Amino acid sequence: MTTPSETMHTARALLNVPSSRATPGFRDFAAQRGLSVENTATGTTIRIGVGTVTLAEADGRTALHIASPEAVNLQLVRDAVAARVADLGLTLDWQDKTAPGRPANLSLAQVTEVRRLTPSYTRVVMEGPQLARFATGPMHFRLLFGPDGADWPHTDAGGVTQWPGGAAAWHRPVYTTRSIDVAPDGVARIAFDVFLHAGGRVTEWTRTLTPGAEIAVTGPGGGRGPAPAGWHLLIGDETAVPVIARILTELPATTTGTALLFVPDAGDAQTLDHPPGVKVHWILRDGAQTPLSALRAQTLPDADRFVFFAAERQEALAARAHLLDLGLAKTEFQSASYWSAPED
Repeated sequence: MTTPSETMHTARALLNVPSSRATPGFRDFAAQRGLSVENTATGTTIRIGVGTVTLAEADGRTALHIASPEAVNLQLVRDAVAARVADLGLTLDWQDKTAPGRPANLSLAQVTEVRRLTPSYTRVVMEGPQLARFATGPMHFRLLFGPDGADWPHTDAGGVTQWPGGAAAWHRPVYTTRSIDVAPDGVARIAFDVFLHAGGRVTEWTRTLTPGAEIAVTGPGGGRGPAPAGWHLLIGDETAVPVIARILTELPATTTGTALLFVPDAGDAQTLDHPPGVKVHWILRDGAQTPLSALRAQTLPDADRFVFFAAERQEALAARAHLLDLGLAKTEFQSASYWSAPED
């Protein structure tokens, strides 16, 4: 809930049909994603975590109002609404026209360092005056890779993000802010680690990346750091090493538990900051053990617990089912996936 001191960023639009026709499509959208829907005498409000979307009748059309405490998240809501309206085949008329510019959740940065961290990881450091917002809140961001020769995304007169060449032509992988330092002048420096694997687009990008290169990122997004629990179990494959490393640095010093990190090379084991009560184990990918089998072998406490699991999509789905079978509430675990194995 918004406090009186918060400044809400808002946008308004009209749809070309009555609310009785527009609202069901938004209800379906909310149901598919498990979003909260609130009905009142004057309209319908959908809460999507970073903001709200309210639909109400307006003289034969639908008045649409979106709001968020942060301009970055308002951009996300605005873009999501525009995409949903397009899917429904409706016409959207934004009432707050703006001059075309850069999306509020997009920042440009300059690469300052590229170095091989371990045999399987490269560390990239970027800096810029627009990165300070990544110091708080969610831990992840997206790198932007567009079609050859394409300019960076921009907003149209309605404030909606436009992707040169079409959104489907852009590669937008998710990475974790491993560390961030913000100077007194507001310039922030972010370090992130790239897992190197054959055929990876970002892997190839790092091979020729040099200091001075301009890059674009969107965010922040994703998880907001460790859950409030006294005991943690962290299990991740190669792609999850950076996020588990970040979580370990943010756990309270009194936390107990275990972290199991799977890597392809013994040289990938790193010295990580972590609470003394959390045991960190590096596991080589040269045996029968997998992140999923490691999870199934663990004994969990009955309370004050949290499990973070991250691996290939099918493993993550199986981990979720296993944890639910053990009786964990959905608030007691997160099962994430950062990649999918190719289908046969």
